[in-house]
Amino acid sequence: MKRNISIKKLNNLSFKNNFLEEIKKIKDIPKMPIFTYEHIGSTAINNSLGEEIIDILIVVENLHEINNFDEKRLNNMGYHRFAHKGKGFISYCKIKDFTKMDYNIKLFIVQKDTDIHKNFIFFNDLLKNNNKIFEDYQNFKKENFNLKSNSKEYIKKRDIFIKKILNGDKNAKRT
Repeated sequence: MKRNISIKKLNNLSFKNNFLEEIKKIKDIPKMPIFTYEHIGSTAINNSLGEEIIDILIVVENLHEINNFDEKRLNNMGYHRFAHKGKGFISYCKIKDFTKMDYNIKLFIVQKDTDIHKNFIFFNDLLKNNNKIFEDYQNFKKENFNLKSNSKEYIKKRDIFIKKILNGDKNAKRT
């Protein structure tokens, strides 16, 4: 399986290096299945540290293989599971500060060829090919940074945002 990295959005060299270093650490976890990976966005956070969030999409052939890998080691790296939706999707966040739920990396692990995977790829293609949508997505993440990614409020706002983007994209294709 080939590695698939979208470096287009990784302009900052140190940010790119952090992304590649994180992928290497994850690939080194015992029993981790072979996966493809892609950077699906980053957000500069306006805090005193000026840090950025890396969003990584990991695609695996069979999500059930993930259930047998060394999650304890992933926890030791600072990652904690936020969502697990049946056979299609698991997300982890690398937590820096539990008091503020401050994180700097999000992993979206999806099973290949599921509806969730197809939606990720479709939305990711929109982000790659349309600078305005990419900027809108970054602004959305900045505005909602303090919300937990699995909270009802965040999910509702995210769904509204994505529907707005998808409807706008369909309207643009008609003209």
